[in-house]
Amino acid sequence: MTANQFDYVIVGAGSAGCVLAERLSRDPSVSVALLEAGGDDRNLLVEAPLMMGQAIASKTLDWHHYTAPQKHLNDRRLFWPRGKVLGGSSSINAMHYIRGAAQNYDEWRDTYGADGWGWDQVLPAFKQVEGRVGDPCDWHGAEGPLSVQDIAPLNPLTEAFFEACAANGIGRIDDMNGADQFGCAPYHVTQRGNKRCSAAVAFLRPALSRSNLTVITHALASRVLLEGTRATGVEYRKGRHTETATARREVILSGGAINTPQLLQLSGIGDASWLRDAGVNPVVDLPGVGRNLQDHLDVLGQITTASTTSLGISSKTAASWIGAVINFLADKPGLLSTNPVQGGAFFRSSLADEMADGLPDLQFAFIPAKVAPHGAKLPFGHGASLHVCQLYPKSRGELRITSSDPATHPHIDPNYLSEPQDLEVMLDGMEMARKVLNHAAFDFDRKAEVWPDAAYRTRAQLADDLKARAETLYHPVGTCRMGKGELAVVDPALKVYGTQGLRVVDASVMPRLIGGNTNAPTMMIATRAADIILSGQE
Repeated sequence: MTANQFDYVIVGAGSAGCVLAERLSRDPSVSVALLEAGGDDRNLLVEAPLMMGQAIASKTLDWHHYTAPQKHLNDRRLFWPRGKVLGGSSSINAMHYIRGAAQNYDEWRDTYGADGWGWDQVLPAFKQVEGRVGDPCDWHGAEGPLSVQDIAPLNPLTEAFFEACAANGIGRIDDMNGADQFGCAPYHVTQRGNKRCSAAVAFLRPALSRSNLTVITHALASRVLLEGTRATGVEYRKGRHTETATARREVILSGGAINTPQLLQLSGIGDASWLRDAGVNPVVDLPGVGRNLQDHLDVLGQITTASTTSLGISSKTAASWIGAVINFLADKPGLLSTNPVQGGAFFRSSLADEMADGLPDLQFAFIPAKVAPHGAKLPFGHGASLHVCQLYPKSRGELRITSSDPATHPHIDPNYLSEPQDLEVMLDGMEMARKVLNHAAFDFDRKAEVWPDAAYRTRAQLADDLKARAETLYHPVGTCRMGKGELAVVDPALKVYGTQGLRVVDASVMPRLIGGNTNAPTMMIATRAADIILSGQE
């Protein structure tokens, strides 16, 4: 075996790639290479749960993608963070462990032809991954490497959020990953004790001592090497040098919903006309690559508060922040080990029956702090913030390369709110967020309403506010969707149509968004993919 030859070459050390690298390298007779464009994940911004906003804003840890101007959002270009570090986006996200609704996966199977991906098939993989801290039950796994625990203690403002939700018909439930999503509850989070438990921590780090696993960081994949239509390896840039990693068995793309379709297109796999326009010679005309782009659109509600109850930074709390740093460095609980996005809720819009088959189609994420989108600013002052997002948008976008240079970011157009019903669902969510934040449960501390502006009372005014402020909730999927049909890119075994020795294993294969955060489902996909690969299934 030469230094650059492996059985499997995986591109992307994110939520899927770390799982695959660990699973495939368990066999000492198999060699695995894992390529990652970013660097090491041992960083305070990654490890400290409270610093997630600063991790997202970091130019070292994040790809810093931007969308095309969004026609229905005042022609704004939206910041689209994605992790560029070992662990990928699981190293910079809010650490929420949410699976979605069981019906989501049955829809993948029944509507999109993703045979073998129904709820009964995916639940065992979810449980296999999960190391749930707490009482065991039929809905959770307790022995998996991914530590999933409760947020404790909860901030008093978070308890006020639950009270306000219940008063508005969204009752308290025990488990948002249980039999029924509808209701409010504390989030389950991927933390191990006081620190983040990313895919790199849970899966990759324990496997690094294996001699058959090679991890190459700061390696920007430039194309999949093809002999005819068979994938034989990956060309990548490392510093000023161009190098190759040859795959005897398979190349597996796990770069996510942005980088994976980009790499396929750079390799000549995609819509032939798009490729020619970008200066790339088409090899496999596969129009679905980069299409079917979906994301969760989100908008913040916010109030200011009078006391220091919130997690904000002020002159009155400066000393406690100094103590928080000392505690965290000593691996003791404190402010830095506190997950700020503490409470959540799933509820229905007026269009849920029509657009979501009656499932909850809106999600809340409550933060007992005054925050800015994407962690752009530290939370100076005191307040509470409430994210609301639409779970099942009808709008679809696209992603395509504009250059043959892998360092050039692709054109990303999620096409938010292009379907009018999506706007109505979001407005229902904004109205409910306002009711919750203005409920009497917050009277003990609320000073004023910040977002939406108190002057905005009509739905038309709220629509204007939404178009001016809405942002991504970081859940792009669908750009290499699995199943059957015109826009399918991979089959149910995740093999790329029209090729041999090439698979896609990441969130891009999801045919439709699930009802919730996408990190846990991505790890589930990788777990099932490893089983498929190791069993030799076609």
